[in-house]
Amino acid sequence: MKRFTYMIAVMMSSLLFLSACTEQDVTDLLEVTDDVLTAIEKEQSQEGSNKVDEEESVNESTNILKSKGTIDPIPAKLVRPVDGDTAVFAFDADNDGKAEEFSARFLLVDTPETRHPKLGKQPLGDEAKERTAQLLKQGEITLEFDVGQRLDKYSRILVYVYVDGKSVQETLLEEGMARVAYVYPPNTRYLDEFEAKQKIAKNKGIGVWSIDNYVTDRGFNSD
Repeated sequence: MKRFTYMIAVMMSSLLFLSACTEQDVTDLLEVTDDVLTAIEKEQSQEGSNKVDEEESVNESTNILKSKGTIDPIPAKLVRPVDGDTAVFAFDADNDGKAEEFSARFLLVDTPETRHPKLGKQPLGDEAKERTAQLLKQGEITLEFDVGQRLDKYSRILVYVYVDGKSVQETLLEEGMARVAYVYPPNTRYLDEFEAKQKIAKNKGIGVWSIDNYVTDRGFNSD
């Protein structure tokens, strides 16, 4: 696109000298200008098409989003943990060795940040991330959708996470590495169970509950 813009600028500058050109020179210059404008229109059209294709590949064509049902276990492989409540997984829809990677956000829980642009590193953020990494490396991972939306505003896939059939969210809550959060109906299938696990950690005063006034309704207070 830049090369075409440059060419147009040169040609427009050349028009300043048309008075010194012959009639045939002017005709030739105008024909070339028309050709360049046509090429620009084609490139802009292609750029727009490519942008739409890229958006669809992220938001609509992700194979895991096409999985049927909401309680069917979806097998996945760990690529890397991001923090305590987010990880990158791989999903091989066709079992052909061509796994698709995606970022997943654990439903109904929140862990302290490790490198938030505004909040920075919060107390127990690294510990929560390490614990999540340990859990995800202990066995076979399966994911489960709820009945509501499957993507958050950052295009992360919203899931319940299990290792050998045991809920990672429940473990984090019971150990005081997370709090119940981001409760948006109808994605509340395990809310009661999660709150019960959170209560255990709170009563014991462990993890995030060991720091006075650290856990709030809006997140973690690290001031």
